[in-house]
Amino acid sequence: MPIYEYRCEICGKLSSFLLLRASETIEPGCKYCGSTVVRRIISRVTVLKSEEKRLETLLDPAKFSDLDENDPRSVEQLVRRMGRELGDELGEDFQESMEGALSDKPSSLEDV
Repeated sequence: MPIYEYRCEICGKLSSFLLLRASETIEPGCKYCGSTVVRRIISRVTVLKSEEKRLETLLDPAKFSDLDENDPRSVEQLVRRMGRELGDELGEDFQESMEGALSDKPSSLEDV
């Protein structure tokens, strides 16, 4: 199933359109500002991986080559990368915890 992407010439945002059949036609427009002045762009190709393949990729030692376990920012980057690979959103709680750790402020768990 093809996904076509268009960049709005007015607001600059991307709009994606999923077509269920290649013969299907669309009248593209910006999903954000409603403009019909859009330009089709070349999209990235996405390859779906099995869960096994994703976990195998996460365990690749090369993924840890830039990790500095003494640097909270380095750990945050690794956790975010792993979350993206697994298709998980880490949520606001994670962001707040990381901001607290990066600013050396005690988190709510340390106060208990």
